Amino acid sequence: MKKFKKLFSLLTLFALFTQFSNYIFACTGVIVGKGLTTDGSYIFGRNEDFTAAADHNKNFVVHERGKNKPGEIFKDESNGFTYPLPETKYKYISVPDVTPEEGIFDEAGYNEFGVAIDATVSAEANEKIQKIDPYVKDGISESTMPTVILPYVKTAREGVLRLAEIIKTKGAAEGNVLVIADKKEMWYIEIYSGHQFVAIKYPDDKFSVFSNTYFLGTIDLNDKNNVIKSDDIEKVAKDAGSYISVNGKMHLAKSYAPEMTDGNRSRAYSGILQLNPKANITYKDKIYELFQTRDKKISVQDVMAVLRNRLENTNFTVAKRKQNTDTAKYPISNENGIETHIFQIKKDLPANVGGIIWLAMAGAKYSPFVPYYGNINTTYDTYHVKGTTYNADSFYWVAENVNINMENASADVKNKYLQKIKDFENRKITEQNILNKKIAKMSPKEAEKFATELALKNGKEAYELVKNEENSLKNNSFMNYK
Repeated sequence: MKKFKKLFSLLTLFALFTQFSNYIFACTGVIVGKGLTTDGSYIFGRNEDFTAAADHNKNFVVHERGKNKPGEIFKDESNGFTYPLPETKYKYISVPDVTPEEGIFDEAGYNEFGVAIDATVSAEANEKIQKIDPYVKDGISESTMPTVILPYVKTAREGVLRLAEIIKTKGAAEGNVLVIADKKEMWYIEIYSGHQFVAIKYPDDKFSVFSNTYFLGTIDLNDKNNVIKSDDIEKVAKDAGSYISVNGKMHLAKSYAPEMTDGNRSRAYSGILQLNPKANITYKDKIYELFQTRDKKISVQDVMAVLRNRLENTNFTVAKRKQNTDTAKYPISNENGIETHIFQIKKDLPANVGGIIWLAMAGAKYSPFVPYYGNINTTYDTYHVKGTTYNADSFYWVAENVNINMENASADVKNKYLQKIKDFENRKITEQNILNKKIAKMSPKEAEKFATELALKNGKEAYELVKNEENSLKNNSFMNYK
């Protein structure tokens, strides 16, 4: 979840803070171990939320392999973070903003070695922790993590270690939760304070739904095969007076997280119940365990449903920002969505293909998830449109327009469009199962060509689906179209 910085003056920020304080952070992440998925794949994803969604823009692009100049230094124009870059820059795909001066926000992508990164779900340590190990103004942040990690690693573990070294030497500008994965390992990482973090190799038989706070509980901090951590993770909490242990082990969330807000609670609660209606949780629980399980396997469609969740599986109705009441709460799929992505790293795909990213532009509620292999060479033209005002040829702007105006449509109009989206996605899922077998037998060069042609086809088909709906809605007098 992006911060407000650079978008408003400090005075405006102060005026708005009370109104939107619960929703400055609004992303929600999902992660499922390969032993709990229907096809044995790693599945993880997130909705990227931003309070100025109607005045924003996202692209979906390919960055070619290249060379950096000797001694080249990367600089984040949004906060001054700098870091030296290796000579070779690997090819990768990402979903960046169009305003790099306010932060690149590559957010999610694969590189040519099949490493995937999903960064980030923003979080924030409690006040006691921040006094002992404050955030570093020009440290690494969400806006640059994929950009300085993904093009420079060949494995997920290398990605975690590179991030760890950056936090150790440069510090973190903010708290964050992210995932880095490849065919062999999937890592869940919580960055707590200026220099404290813990990364764990995610268990195969669990799932998690996490909102903008910390959920990691008690783990074996001495397990070097499955845990990578900062040296002072326990010391800082003890110095801050916030250290809490359970059964003799440090409880990370209880030691580092602030009290859970209602907006974080409603999203974690509804998401967990979406995947496991039998989960032994209540809305009043002080904390939810990160590792959850259920007695049925989880599909990519199940994860799509979580990221579209609007409290349908609870007794609550949907609230708008500060309107939280006893009966109305903030949903996972909310008005601030600017894109949603789901990674599916399948065991039957070679590393050079990577996996699949299912990408929905703008809010996923009224936008289709479109599948793309990680080894593509380009994306459909409508993903390349720049600018921060509506453009009729932009996938983002058309999808955002449909999302905004669909809220005013009749139930019949909504249901018919949602059925079109569901039909599209189900057809693509069926197709992918066939195409995966084909691409797995190809040479890397053949696979790139095949994946790219498919990407252009899928992009065009999905864009036309959304564009046709926009054109259809324009004929309704109650619509407020650009």
